Amino acid sequence: MSTAAAPQRPGQPFSGPRISMCRGCCCGTSRKHPEVDHDGIAEVLERAIGPDAELVRVDCLWACDLSNVVVVNPTAQARRQGARPAWVTQVNTLERARAVAQWVRQGGPGVADPPGDLGEVHTAAGLRRLSSGGW
Repeated sequence: MSTAAAPQRPGQPFSGPRISMCRGCCCGTSRKHPEVDHDGIAEVLERAIGPDAELVRVDCLWACDLSNVVVVNPTAQARRQGARPAWVTQVNTLERARAVAQWVRQGGPGVADPPGDLGEVHTAAGLRRLSSGGW
């Protein structure tokens, strides 16, 4: 697992949402999605999520048939208030990556509603019901 993040204030922990981006076995690869600008999507997320958020690249999020998948984890405060991780599927365009980044800058799950152009955002349980593979 590798980590890349937006610039952070020195000595300060990340206080914003954490985004996990599937980049491993198949989802984040040209082999599965040759038409997708995987590096461009990663760059948008890296640069546009804001200084308090963190982007983490993971090998697999186990929702391969709904790729490319990102999970937006709520801030610690939002989590304490009941917010849960949000799974965003088919992040295959720069526009969808920008919409995810906009939501993260606004606070993410439990703080701000996801932009309408992301469509349905799922919980892990809801995603398991949709996904036919990996779980």
